[in-house]
Amino acid sequence: IDYVLLNTNGVRVAQDDAFARQLAGAFRYGKFQLYLQFDGVREAGQRFLRGADLRETRQRCLERCREIKLPVTLAMTVTPENLPFVWETIDFGLRWPNVRGVCFQPMFLSGRVPGAPPQSLPQRLNTADILLAAVGQSRGQLRFEDFTPLPCGDPNCATIGYLLKVDGKVRCVSEFLDFTQVQDFLGTKVRYRLEDLMKCGCESDPLGDLLKQFELDETHTFRLFIKPFMDALTWDEDRIDRCCTHVIRPDGKLDSFCRYYSGFADCQAG
Repeated sequence: IDYVLLNTNGVRVAQDDAFARQLAGAFRYGKFQLYLQFDGVREAGQRFLRGADLRETRQRCLERCREIKLPVTLAMTVTPENLPFVWETIDFGLRWPNVRGVCFQPMFLSGRVPGAPPQSLPQRLNTADILLAAVGQSRGQLRFEDFTPLPCGDPNCATIGYLLKVDGKVRCVSEFLDFTQVQDFLGTKVRYRLEDLMKCGCESDPLGDLLKQFELDETHTFRLFIKPFMDALTWDEDRIDRCCTHVIRPDGKLDSFCRYYSGFADCQAG
């Protein structure tokens, strides 16, 4: 296995010492990531999403991961209820030396809510909503210039940004780096070079190399990742066609990660 991504609600990590030690032993930089389900630092949105307030459990999970030196990414499902507390979640994560960053995922309808009508969401959130909330709530500690489209697949697939921890202070990455100067792969989505098509954009120079360096140093970099998964009302076929992250279906065929987990009946068959 080349890469492992473990998504968890934190319950077993918090309660099972042996399991936590196994995770610590399995960790390898660039080969393993732990994503902790984390819906914000307030009760708002917790019961709607999970049916319970799990903040104490997640706090214990983070403490356990800190003890065993296991880096964690907070995975926040963003709803209208917890959108006002996006920066509070970032600020919370910055206080933990073992938290690598926050992955924001606007709520979408698929997965564990099959059959729910798409129009049942009272408000559809997107990448722009999260960017506006994060920057607006940060009181100048975060800038729009700190973000860039992830250089793989379609530029609407994901947005990534970083804060820097320098001399005990949090600094905007845009103070030191202009992302527009290292986005060579994103210069045009119409005219590709042959070598571009032979590799994922994350492998391209110089942005891809820079992001890899950031990912290997959670002591100084704090990742902010926005991943808008899709459902029937937010479907973008261009993203599916350009997807560079795939899963192996039960029938042995490759499928786009987003399409596979969007709940289509043919994806799970086989």
